[in-house]
Amino acid sequence: MNNKLFFAIGLAATLLQAPVTVSAQSSGTSQQNPLLMKSNLPFGAPDFSRIKESDYLPAIEAAIKIKRDNIQKIVDNKKKPTFQNTILAFEESGILLDRVCSVFFGLTNADKTPVLAEAEDKVMPLLTGLENEISFNQQLFERIKFVYDNEYAKLKGEDQRLTEEIYKSFVRSGALLSAEKMARMKEINSRISELQQQWGNLLPEATNHAVVWVDNREDLAGLSEADIAQCKKDAEMRGGKAPYCIVIINTTQQPILASLQNRALRRKVFEASIHRADGTNPQYNTFPIVTELARLRAEKGQIMGYANYADYSLENTMAKNSANVDNFLEQLIKEYAPKADAETKAIEEYARKTEGSDFQLQPYDRFY
Repeated sequence: MNNKLFFAIGLAATLLQAPVTVSAQSSGTSQQNPLLMKSNLPFGAPDFSRIKESDYLPAIEAAIKIKRDNIQKIVDNKKKPTFQNTILAFEESGILLDRVCSVFFGLTNADKTPVLAEAEDKVMPLLTGLENEISFNQQLFERIKFVYDNEYAKLKGEDQRLTEEIYKSFVRSGALLSAEKMARMKEINSRISELQQQWGNLLPEATNHAVVWVDNREDLAGLSEADIAQCKKDAEMRGGKAPYCIVIINTTQQPILASLQNRALRRKVFEASIHRADGTNPQYNTFPIVTELARLRAEKGQIMGYANYADYSLENTMAKNSANVDNFLEQLIKEYAPKADAETKAIEEYARKTEGSDFQLQPYDRFY
């Protein structure tokens, strides 16, 4: 399970403003960490005027401890497991952690500064460790399973749904596996988390490096004055290797390709985009990460009793399994390919009026 998806549950989490106050060290001074306190802003929105980048790591560490303590209270409860003292208690055990992580990962996904990147490198192993610790806590699962086996049929509405979701999430995480397979799953989960973090750090670096330098303003024909001015500013900010530069954004097709008249430059921009992290520059090669991720996920799927990781991953989706996805794609290709071919032919016929009779449409031409 992707830790970011698991913990960054969005704005809904920020609405659960549990009035928790924790003392945290920040900038060498003991103070109340604003991330661990109830926000006074509308809808409980985080107050970024009070939050410093150095607050996130201690806030997450504190919230992890609170969740771990809450889980232990459930496990240590000597009373018979019930929806209230087990299922609901588990659901509410990580409200603070969910809230802090939703803010943190929302920020790192939008604007990962060096300080936040360093914090994320430390946070991810902590969250993965906590997830493994909870997922394979047999005493906790036994209480959850008891409620599911004995109380589920009597519950109604969202209480029943919550019980089902929590029980099945533990099963999907491997709670019914043998001790040997559980140990291997922990190793796989930890390694996958490490690789995802490596990939997440490498891709922005590769994207930032994949700029296209432009010597002449004439080569930027088709761009607006504002766009040309931005290219000039971007070049100055990146050391001025040329008067202008085109910055690559995090998509394969770059929006600027719709405007650039210079076909050779369009090709440079497109190739800079698609080759940013494929090993063309050995410093930015994500292939080893991706292949190891694929192998580990395949093993994870097999341990959980599925033919492949896709079947495991898709089980709770509308598609249900990889065979349905393949069938859907085959139908899509059958219907779409003739239309795509016709569109390509029409574009080529139009382009040959100005580009020459031998013009053949390439990926960097289509938007233009």
